[in-house]
Amino acid sequence: MLGKHSKVCFGASLGALVLSVILAAWGFPKIVDKQIQKNIQIDNSSKMFEKWRVLPMPLQFKITMFNVTNVEEINKGRRPQLAEVGPFVYKEYRERTILGYGENDTVKYMLKKTFIFDAEASAPLTEDDVVTVINFSYMAALLTVNDMMPSLIPTLNKGFEELYSGLTDAFMTVKVRDLLFDGIYLNCVGNQSSLGLICAQIKADMPPTMRLAEDGNGFYFSMFSHLNTTPTGPYDMVRGTEDITELGHIVGYKDKNRMSAWGSDPYCGKLNGSDGSIFPPIDEKNVPARLYTFQPDICRSIYISFVEKTSIFNMSAYYYELSESAFAAKSANPNNRCFCKKNWSANHDGCLLMGLLNLMPCQKAPAIVSMPHFYLASEELLDYFNSGINPDKEKHSTYIYIEPITGVVLKGVQRLQFNVELRQMNIPQLEKVPTGLFPLLWIEESAVIPEHLQAELRESHSLLGYVEIVRWGLVAVAIAALAISAYLVTKTGALPICPRNNNTVSFVLRPAPNGIEVNKG
Repeated sequence: MLGKHSKVCFGASLGALVLSVILAAWGFPKIVDKQIQKNIQIDNSSKMFEKWRVLPMPLQFKITMFNVTNVEEINKGRRPQLAEVGPFVYKEYRERTILGYGENDTVKYMLKKTFIFDAEASAPLTEDDVVTVINFSYMAALLTVNDMMPSLIPTLNKGFEELYSGLTDAFMTVKVRDLLFDGIYLNCVGNQSSLGLICAQIKADMPPTMRLAEDGNGFYFSMFSHLNTTPTGPYDMVRGTEDITELGHIVGYKDKNRMSAWGSDPYCGKLNGSDGSIFPPIDEKNVPARLYTFQPDICRSIYISFVEKTSIFNMSAYYYELSESAFAAKSANPNNRCFCKKNWSANHDGCLLMGLLNLMPCQKAPAIVSMPHFYLASEELLDYFNSGINPDKEKHSTYIYIEPITGVVLKGVQRLQFNVELRQMNIPQLEKVPTGLFPLLWIEESAVIPEHLQAELRESHSLLGYVEIVRWGLVAVAIAALAISAYLVTKTGALPICPRNNNTVSFVLRPAPNGIEVNKG
């Protein structure tokens, strides 16, 4: 009877072992992956949905100005001297408005940003501080006209002198609040006929940095007020309910599936990556070499490159960083050739220098972006300045730390600098200035996951740790049960795994056939 029971136990434990191995190798990971997907997908039922729709904490939006300290010397042809003033810190709130759900598992939404000055974080600086900077809109207008019809410059400049009251050179002294958000007043009432042409063109184009004055007699120019007033989009994003590896991928912007600013080239026009707020989980066996984010303000996707696996906030993380290839010249990265539209300087043929992107095709203005202080850009750009430009990786790089299980950004910093060419022209304001790329300001957009969300993630990691214990604990118990039952089966002889000795005497000692004995005497 004991042998019969031991055989049953052995079979049951063997089956339990097979089942536990299947669960450990396939079942538990599948269940865990499904639960993670359920929690992070863009769906009303997920834990992440409301955090994605309304960002639970503000980002930090920092602006650092390049104050020009030797205007008179520059007007005589000497190299610029700059001094950083900043950062001026703003709280950036983000909220998405869902417009609907589309085919291919997508959600359509608008993104609204709101910027509020953070006096405490900016102190002792205030928005009423005064800086002397390059007159960005004036230079942009002159360069645009110069590229189309240089002979018009002297005539139109008379109108610009009335548009920008008191215009004596390519620089302006202004309150920070006016330059950034409130607006610098541009006067459209004057005696020059060219002023009417300029104002009519502004009204026809109405670039985002301009807004009509209340009295209708002018405009206000500011760098970022449009971000505070106009939602961007609509975006079409993959929700991740069908394929979690596609979570957050932007597949449409303003109802287009590619960016047309760069012509028909499939590389530069491709909508690729997320909006920077959400990424899919990272498979530790297949870590992507690059992660892409779509940046509508520059009409392209930017990639960051994998650097290392590390830890932050007592959690494992993957560290990605913007590399020099992203804004590389076409000689260093041939794929970037389609971002090249026009030289910023007659000294160079082909594309822009290393580390620059011309926004003319995107924003219809000759603005050029780079990393702050021309970090990762050509050293030729640095030679233009006497002082004030000092690229530093710690201060000027762009990077993120991503938690691999959920794809949550634990910490991220994105930095960008806005520049315009200061070009020598045959007008009083520019007849002696040295030609070169001149920075106006640089921005830093950063986020750190708040402590209560860190705690939630760590709690989730603990639960996953318990699941792992149970997962392999079941296998261990099954192995132990199989070992015990195998021992019992062997001991009772229920299975002929190790035959007992009562029938194993050598044939030499067995009775011979017909009763004949052998090997006796």
